[in-house]
Formats: sequence, C-alpha cells, structure tokens
Amino acid sequence: MPPVCRKGADVDGRLGVGGEHDEGVAGGQGGEGSSCLEGGQGAGEAAGVEDRRHTIFMMIAAILESGRLERLYTGLSLLVSAAADGTPARGLVSFGALAPMLDPDLAERALDASSFSGEARETFARSLAELRDTAAALEDCRLWACAAAVELTGADRSAVDARLEGVMSTPRFLREVAGAEIVVL
Repeated sequence: MPPVCRKGADVDGRLGVGGEHDEGVAGGQGGEGSSCLEGGQGAGEAAGVEDRRHTIFMMIAAILESGRLERLYTGLSLLVSAAADGTPARGLVSFGALAPMLDPDLAERALDASSFSGEARETFARSLAELRDTAAALEDCRLWACAAAVELTGADRSAVDARLEGVMSTPRFLREVAGAEIVVL
C-alpha cells in the first residue's frame, strides 16, 4: 500500500480512491510543506488552540440529596473546587440536603451531628459552613432547590431564595445540565 501522505495516492487500491477523485483536492500553497506524519513538515503551531482544553463545553453537576453532612461536604467540595478552577458547577439540592443547606446555623448543626471528635469536629463544622458560603459566592457555582423537595418538606421559600438561586424541577435541571458529568450525593 502506498504512503497515505503522497499527493494523489490511493489510500487503499481496493477502495478505488484516486483518479478523478484527485480533482479539486486542496493542495498546499506555494512554500507549504507536506502535512504527512512520516517526517514531512507540518503546521508550526496549533491553529488557535493556545493551551485551551480540547473540549467544547465542560460542566459538572451534582444532585445533593443526602442529609448526611459528610456527603453534603463532599458534594459542596466537588462543586466549589470545580467552580474555583473555572469549570461551571451546578447543583440541585434535594430532600435530605435541603434542611442543612438552608440552616442559618449549619456549623452548629454539624458540631452536633458530626461523627468526628475534638478539634476535627470543629474543623469539619466550620469548613462545611464555609463551603456552603463559598458555593453561593462563586460565579461559576450555582445551586437550586428541588421543586418537589421544597413543596413536600414545606421549606421556607424566603430561606430558599436567600441561600440558593431559587427553585427548579429535576427534569428542568437535567435539561439545563445536559452533557455535564452528573453525580448524585
């Protein structure tokens, strides 16, 4: 089989590629080298890529469902870390996670409920409250309350609006984050 990079060469003689198919094939301009991989001269640099990620759109999404504070910590940490690195992060706060996320005394709740002891318990409680506050402050991190969770738990709508972006149904959230990596915690 002839090398692929020869101008006008058949890729595989059995395919019948070549001949009249060579007409109109874009060739190199004067002074340009071959672009073949077998040692020919290629492009000097990537065309407009300049150290960018090679994805069209990247996002991470999490459904925060568990009322276990360690799981809430993990979910918030994931979203905050992604947003701090410039990756859009979206979260839907569902049934179990809604009450802790709306609690104005989340650090106290974490002190009382944490499985950690001593100084670790205090660090966890403070860090959890800081993660929640950081998530709210980051532009690339947006959290909504699950509409069903708000309705069925009787959550205070003013508390939802104060802590979160508002209320969104699960189907709408899934449409909004279509194509994102989704985790459920």
